[in-house]
Amino acid sequence: MNARYAFITGLGLLLISPLLWAHPGHSHDHSSFVYGLMHPLTGLDHLAMLLGIGALGAWQATKQRIQLYVGTLGIMFAGAVMGLITGFETGVEAIILASMFLIAVGLFFSLRGLLPMLAALVLVMFHGWAHGLEMPAGGVMTFMPGMLVMASLIMAAGYALGKTFQPKWLGAGSGVAALLITLLG
Repeated sequence: MNARYAFITGLGLLLISPLLWAHPGHSHDHSSFVYGLMHPLTGLDHLAMLLGIGALGAWQATKQRIQLYVGTLGIMFAGAVMGLITGFETGVEAIILASMFLIAVGLFFSLRGLLPMLAALVLVMFHGWAHGLEMPAGGVMTFMPGMLVMASLIMAAGYALGKTFQPKWLGAGSGVAALLITLLG
């Protein structure tokens, strides 16, 4: 199967699967490890962001790739704690959307180096922040570890995609995901 058919098939599946849309209608128990484990699989925003970060890492040097992946998990966790502590939610969804477009641009133009990594990591914090707004205090020790485990696995899948497909295809796919969330999510 060539990349064009894989892209069209994936896009078609996204359009027909309500489980892949970001959050509308979902109610998760944010205090359970199992729900934390399953949560990144239930929103297009999670999948696109984590697959995109995994793919971005595919073109980085080994040290930078490890920093990107570990940094993503650490900053997502820190963002969740900040969201939980502050309860501040103004603009968080807009920043999450911006992060998806940033990842799409990084993939499309095969950006390498420290600046794209730092920008991605700063914006990733707001994905965690949004979860911190939704979860009870106990979720930091139950929900978040499950979410971080699944996030690691999804980034590994993104790494494999980054090694398999050309960056422009992955950037276009990430851009389409961000556009769909903008229009429908």
